[in-house]
Amino acid sequence: MSRVERCVGPLRTILVMPMPLRLPLHIPVAVLFSLLILAVGATISIYHFGETRLLIEAANTTLFRDRAEDVRKTLNAANRAVRRSFILLAASPLADANTRAERFQFLPELTGLLDADPLIDSVMVGYGDGALFLVQRAGGLQETGGEIRSGAMGVWSVIDMDSSDDPGDAVSGLEYLFDKELRLIRASAWAGARIEPRLSAWYRLAAASDRIEVTKAYDFQHGQGRGITFARRNGSSVFGVNVSFVRLGNLLAEQPVTPSTRIRLVAQDHATVSAPGMSSGTPQNLTAGGDRVIESVLTQPQGNAATQRIESAADGRAWQVSIAPMPGFVDEAWKLVVVTPEDELFAEAYRLRQRSIAFTVLAVILSFPLAWALSRLLTKPLHRLAQNAREVSALQFEPQAEARSVILEVDQLAGAMSMMSGAIARFLEMGRDLGSARDVASVLEQVEAGAREVAHAPWSAVRVDGEWGEGMLAAHWFDAAGVELSAAARAAEELAGLVMQADGPLSVKLPASDGGMLQLLGIPLRTPEGEALGTLVLADRPSARCGLARAEVIGFLVALAGTAAVALENQRLLKGRKALLKGVVRMVGEAIDAKSPYTGRHCRRVPELAQRLAQAAHEADSAPFAAYRLDASDWEALEIASWLHDCGKLTTPEYVIDKATKLETLYNRIHEIRTRFEVLKRDADIGYWKGLAQGGDEAGLRALRDELWRELDEDFAFVAACNRGSEGMPVENLLRLERIARRRWRRTLDDGLGLSNAELERRSGAPAGLLPADEPLLRDDPTDVIPRPPSDRLAAGNPWGFSMCAPANLYNGGELYNLKIGRGTLTEEERFKVKEHIVESIVMLSRLPFPSDLAAVPEMAGGHHETMDGRGYPRGLCGSDMSMTARIMAVADIFEALTASDRPYKDALSLAATLEIMRDMSRRRVIDPDLLELFVVKELWRDDRQSTRRF
Repeated sequence: MSRVERCVGPLRTILVMPMPLRLPLHIPVAVLFSLLILAVGATISIYHFGETRLLIEAANTTLFRDRAEDVRKTLNAANRAVRRSFILLAASPLADANTRAERFQFLPELTGLLDADPLIDSVMVGYGDGALFLVQRAGGLQETGGEIRSGAMGVWSVIDMDSSDDPGDAVSGLEYLFDKELRLIRASAWAGARIEPRLSAWYRLAAASDRIEVTKAYDFQHGQGRGITFARRNGSSVFGVNVSFVRLGNLLAEQPVTPSTRIRLVAQDHATVSAPGMSSGTPQNLTAGGDRVIESVLTQPQGNAATQRIESAADGRAWQVSIAPMPGFVDEAWKLVVVTPEDELFAEAYRLRQRSIAFTVLAVILSFPLAWALSRLLTKPLHRLAQNAREVSALQFEPQAEARSVILEVDQLAGAMSMMSGAIARFLEMGRDLGSARDVASVLEQVEAGAREVAHAPWSAVRVDGEWGEGMLAAHWFDAAGVELSAAARAAEELAGLVMQADGPLSVKLPASDGGMLQLLGIPLRTPEGEALGTLVLADRPSARCGLARAEVIGFLVALAGTAAVALENQRLLKGRKALLKGVVRMVGEAIDAKSPYTGRHCRRVPELAQRLAQAAHEADSAPFAAYRLDASDWEALEIASWLHDCGKLTTPEYVIDKATKLETLYNRIHEIRTRFEVLKRDADIGYWKGLAQGGDEAGLRALRDELWRELDEDFAFVAACNRGSEGMPVENLLRLERIARRRWRRTLDDGLGLSNAELERRSGAPAGLLPADEPLLRDDPTDVIPRPPSDRLAAGNPWGFSMCAPANLYNGGELYNLKIGRGTLTEEERFKVKEHIVESIVMLSRLPFPSDLAAVPEMAGGHHETMDGRGYPRGLCGSDMSMTARIMAVADIFEALTASDRPYKDALSLAATLEIMRDMSRRRVIDPDLLELFVVKELWRDDRQSTRRF
């Protein structure tokens, strides 16, 4: 089955299918809703939810009571462990250890004290001479964000500070790392600031007392977080036991009730003693902006209640709050506060409620099988129609099962949906085909075939007039047996003229030659502006199934005719735009050729050569051209690129392109130099007459004058020959030029008069000379040098990838500098300016908004001065970096330049000489040798070869 039949088939089926009895929609809907008025499920759900909430609240209270008891036991155990530690330390000789070796003998004893209770962070001894011996768990460094700078993991860390006479001494001690068996892993200098025990609060409290003293909470100097220190004096030494709040916070973090549960151990002033994740730094004070939920609990009068419920204004959540008293280390009472959001605490209750509702709904559904069966019967077609509508809105028209229903309205809607889906699918398909057509003939064929299939008419024709030709036609006048129906064709010709004058469809019946009748329908192809471009005519036998008489078919054909008219209008506009583009491109190319006689007809001949070579490569079946194939867009891009490959020459000064002599700028400055020679000859003649007037020897004076004239004539002839630039400049010629330049002539007029603003600006820094002034015969004046502005430099990393190195100066007009040119007539600056035309070509073309199918034009046009070996310009590309079309452009450009006969500055080379030069260039990897071989074998230089591709 074709795609057209799939789309139009449902429409044909609906039109011919008999319509059985259908029931109104309101009857089954009323029965369905009368059976669904039940409230049992809601009552059961509410009851279950209340009971589950009470159970969770009781479980939460029990869990908090157990947690509080665990914390209380831990704090009491830590208190007892600390005091036992001081009983053991009181009789320890460690207080009198004077050396490091003596102190390390008690390391097993101190590590045993640390093992006694997990809250004891470290044990330390501060000596009266400023020494310190501290033993701590090495793992604490990692818990508080510290770092163990050793390859092995240690268990115990020991900090040993030497004695110091000056309490402010900054000398640090040593840090040791031991494993579980007290084997030394590493010893290094203490990296932190010196810990001076005599300046510590714990040392001073214990030194002035004979009992155990306890400090307030503070950050430990040895980097183990925050906590308190128990201290007691033993002679001139003080023992200290540090209790870490960090480890207490780890205990509080165990077994959280919910992810958002917040636990705090707070002091009497509401300052946080410990909390999960709390480490060193300023203690969190809840009344100063900490946790707002706990803050509100502690600041309320009933804040000491065991359990309560509060509403938080901060986040709008309800919280369950539990508070229990705790024994503190500093003879004060602490509180354990736990707050849990109710939405997380009773999450299980909510889930049970939802499950209960779902179970109730399921029970209700199972209780009414008849209602379920009826709802499925009634709603299934509606669901299918909704799905079909979504697919149509998403422009998906795959064939679907028909949504038949016993409900009259639903069945009618299903038929309308099927008809609409088929019509839209076919219309979009035909619109897509019309939009993709590349010429007028394709558009007409698409319109004729599509209209005939939609209308199921056996005969159809479409014609257009005007700029496409008189009566351009696409028609089908054959019946099922393949016999042409000439009567229909003649009737269509007669009807076409009437349709062109009509505002809308025109339907007529005519007698056929076989005695029957023909139903003809004519529709004008009008643009949105009302212009009639052609006609669409369809013919069929009149019958009940004839689509040409149905309003929906006629409406579809009218829309199709409008779309076809738009497609034809687009083809006309596209044709005009292409003609305009072609004219502009050729105008630019011909303007470049007309700008200078030195370019001749270069921009016209290069496209011809490039297209011939591209055609040969396109038709070649062997490597390396087997994969080189050009479509219509590629041929169009090639012609644009070849016509505009030198468009940058529009920015190149004419005197540079046309510079036939070395001294030529806007004019040939040899005339200035000739005038100076004439001045010198005139001066020699004046000297001769002055000598005679003064009584000199006439013969001697004449011989001297004639000799000077001869030298000046020979020197000028030499300078003039150098100006031609036809030969190289050997060293002796350069030396003679310098000798001639040293001749002096006298200037009596101010050379700053009558200058342009640019010339005056270049002379602004030069001092004004006195007149008369003796000047060299050939000068290189600094004012003749034009520096290159920063904006004219090709910076590294430029967007186009240009790698050319620009000379420091933009131009250098020095006379001697130009006459010394080694070969040709161009200076280094002028040669770069000539080469810069390809830079300007690439920049100009890259800024044009080419469509995607012509995006390769800048690359094609800008690569004809690149070489296969990467030594070309302006990007220094290698052959692998260049497209085949760009390499074709290079071959065409070089061949045309060598064989051109309309260049005033050179003679045309013979074909043999040209090919020999190009073969040498291919051997040196300047041009593509495969393309040159193809060019030679196919003899593509012959003028009678013309490219068959044009845009």
